[in-house]
Amino acid sequence: MRVTAYIRQKDTSKNDLDSRASVYFRVRDKGLDVKCASELQINPNHWSQERQGYKSRVNLVDDDTRNLFDSQVKEITGIITREYYIGANSDWLRRLIFAYHHPNAYCMGSGMAVSKSFVIWAERYLQNKHFGKHQECNTRCLIDKVTRFEDEHKHPMNIDSMTADDLRVFADFLSSDYDISMNTIVTNMTLMRTVCNWVRKQGVTNNDPFFGYDMPKALYGTPYFLTIQERDQVLDADLTDDAELAEYRDMFVFQCMVGCRHSDLVTFTPKNIIDGVLEYIPIKTKGKLGDVVRVPLIPKAMAILDGHDHGDDEPIFPKHYNFKFNDAIRRILKRAKVNRVVTVINPKTRLEEKKPISDVATSHLARRTFIGNLYRMVKDPDLVASMSGHAKGSVAFARYRVIDDDMKKSLVELIQ
Repeated sequence: MRVTAYIRQKDTSKNDLDSRASVYFRVRDKGLDVKCASELQINPNHWSQERQGYKSRVNLVDDDTRNLFDSQVKEITGIITREYYIGANSDWLRRLIFAYHHPNAYCMGSGMAVSKSFVIWAERYLQNKHFGKHQECNTRCLIDKVTRFEDEHKHPMNIDSMTADDLRVFADFLSSDYDISMNTIVTNMTLMRTVCNWVRKQGVTNNDPFFGYDMPKALYGTPYFLTIQERDQVLDADLTDDAELAEYRDMFVFQCMVGCRHSDLVTFTPKNIIDGVLEYIPIKTKGKLGDVVRVPLIPKAMAILDGHDHGDDEPIFPKHYNFKFNDAIRRILKRAKVNRVVTVINPKTRLEEKKPISDVATSHLARRTFIGNLYRMVKDPDLVASMSGHAKGSVAFARYRVIDDDMKKSLVELIQ
């Protein structure tokens, strides 16, 4: 096997000091003859094919520049020689040369160029996991943010060399450039840690940039939700003058009675109702647990279904954008005069604020209403989780242990 460096542009006038020619590398062996341009460039008048670098006397180029260039040509030649294997081709040579010029993107070994870019490995993580739309969207948003960070800071996020300091700079970038809350930053950084952990399990790197990084804590406050009386007040509200709002009301109240996520709610068909029980596999955990959630339907929920029968294969509730559903929920609560003041955490200031529940309601309020009211009555997180789609032992239930004064009073009564 033989490796040769050469340039193609040779016909240049002797006084031409501006022309540049790319240095090519050629690999020849039995049955193989491949070539690839490198990012090295030189004035054609200064190139010596015999020396595979600068001519011995070039008065217009300083010694440091000549020596650096010549050493780079030798380095690439040596790498090609060391990494060559029977079966190598032009793609191998192209990746090898690219890896030399971009060490933060690739490393070389075993005749291959292996990407070290966090973005590339996050894409592979996404392809490997087969997530639902929500989780896929979150991961792609993180990829976009890392890409923008790399472009603006001219600093590659490399799985082999990324440090806790890089993570701090990235978190600051999220806060300043995206103007997002600390909880959202925590979500992004947690997802980033998950990807890094997955990459280490693939044996690609031993680097753990999160070692030495203090992950900020998400702050949510005590869950607020509708009481059963408030839920029924919404169900009984007169919305005959607005058919679309009435349909949203049915969706919301039904969700309050079964505790599903909005992404699951819009997929239900009559086939999910078996002998008065709602059965489904939550989209969010389908790739992890795959457990079937079974929720017995109370008569009020069955009555709602009776008014939304569009055929066995048709969705019970038509699919709407979540943001439009959230806006409708707030309008519905106001029409139903459900305006109880609740304590919420401002996501940006992280301070408590008092607001009417009708101003802060979203589709997730329905899920909390189901979980919170059940937890008040049975105080068994595993039993509630079996109907809410949470994983057994989910830390989400830690926040429901302080859901209201009634529960605290019932506990105190145990020691009377």
